[in-house]
Amino acid sequence: MLIQIVHRNVKPENLDTFLIEVCANARESLNEPGVRRFDVLQHTVFPERFMLYEVYENTEALEAHRNTPHFKRWQDDGVPLLAAPRDRVLYNPIFSEGKE
Repeated sequence: MLIQIVHRNVKPENLDTFLIEVCANARESLNEPGVRRFDVLQHTVFPERFMLYEVYENTEALEAHRNTPHFKRWQDDGVPLLAAPRDRVLYNPIFSEGKE
């Protein structure tokens, strides 16, 4: 498994459009066979700050995600809404468990 965490800062005037675009990308991503989880989290104090928490089966699944039509749409329509470049880090899970 591979976890990608991406921090995004959105221009305040683009917040509503960003929410539409980022959620559309997340929903479509969950239809990919190698995507296990895709969370969009908004900062509680600074609403223009977001974190994307993405879980992929492996590196190949992440690469396949980057070649989908919805990711390309995100690149064209979502990225221009940002106030700064993304901050992206990849992680290997050591312990991950939760309750539903």
